[in-house]
Amino acid sequence: MQVDYLARRIFRLSEGRSYFMKVCFLAGTLGRGGAERQLILMLRSLKDAGIRSRLLCLTKGEALEDEIRELGVEIHSIDSHGGRIRKLRNIINELRREKADIIQSSHFYTNIYVSIAGRVNRIPSIGAIRSDLAHEFATNGFYGKYQLKLPRHLIANSKLAFERSINFGVDPERIDLVRNVVSCVSGIEKTANKSVDTTQILFVGRLGKEKRPELFVKMARELRKTLPDRRLKFRVVGDGPLRPELEELASRYGLTPEVLSFDGERSDMSEIYRTADILVLTSKHEGTPNVVLEALSHAVPVVATRVGGVPDILNDKTGIVVDPMDFTGLIKATANLIVDPHLRVVLGTSGQKYVEKNHSLKYLEERLTGIYTGLLAKRNNGRS
Repeated sequence: MQVDYLARRIFRLSEGRSYFMKVCFLAGTLGRGGAERQLILMLRSLKDAGIRSRLLCLTKGEALEDEIRELGVEIHSIDSHGGRIRKLRNIINELRREKADIIQSSHFYTNIYVSIAGRVNRIPSIGAIRSDLAHEFATNGFYGKYQLKLPRHLIANSKLAFERSINFGVDPERIDLVRNVVSCVSGIEKTANKSVDTTQILFVGRLGKEKRPELFVKMARELRKTLPDRRLKFRVVGDGPLRPELEELASRYGLTPEVLSFDGERSDMSEIYRTADILVLTSKHEGTPNVVLEALSHAVPVVATRVGGVPDILNDKTGIVVDPMDFTGLIKATANLIVDPHLRVVLGTSGQKYVEKNHSLKYLEERLTGIYTGLLAKRNNGRS
């Protein structure tokens, strides 16, 4: 449906009264994860569009709360005592306390809550698909199919998840593909005082099984054997349950902190990317990984496994993609970039231009406002 910019910003009721659209988001957590970073970018883009947002969260005291409040977005923590029914009741009551035009989930596992709360309050609900759907089903068990089928509408962040949802029976009119975005800054330069003698290889992500960070540690050992004359520095940025195991593995391999460092969660990610030469993604499951977009926006070339939406971003002009089960290929691709600084520059520059064109905040603003306006038009016409 074609709508002009003003119609996207201001929704006009049938009786002629107009007001700014209000969207209520529900988040499972506000930790430093990919879905949470995308939520902040959604809130920022909607603010630019003149759409009012508020946020309900199932946790309290998380890392990103201050950043969200700085956008002027109210955060209300949902009392989780008493189990799922109590949570749902509290979400419904919050929507009654302060009306919204749409309720939207930030995580797949909160889709059921927004679906039921939306129906009770007679407003459209939007569910989220943040990974490749197979991973979503595996982690949600019995509830997985309901997380997919109950929302009035769905937003997937990768073409693979979009197509799998339709194959699972989701009506194509009920789902939209909205690519992840980054805050693109044109002409980002590398840190001037960065050592030209050392190649820095970076891993960024939650240290959980789905990211397979142990492959990065093993790769560090193999690359030091393969390229003994090269000065290599490996950095792991992120935290999670596997960190003690990874640190023990690195120690067993003789990878000292000077060679392989575990930096934990960092708030200065732009500076981290500026000092990096290569980003490596070892994941087994992904949607559209933020870290790949973030690295490319800083002109950092990427070696990644062919999972989720990665093939939609990386090709022979923007990065190197390998089969997720091909560990040897992962090592070889990274080694090729280490020994070929010209190739790193070519891929990084091309990747930066791609991200600026296809994954900007302006793109996100236009996609979300278009989806919202369409859903509200259907509701007023009695179609949902």
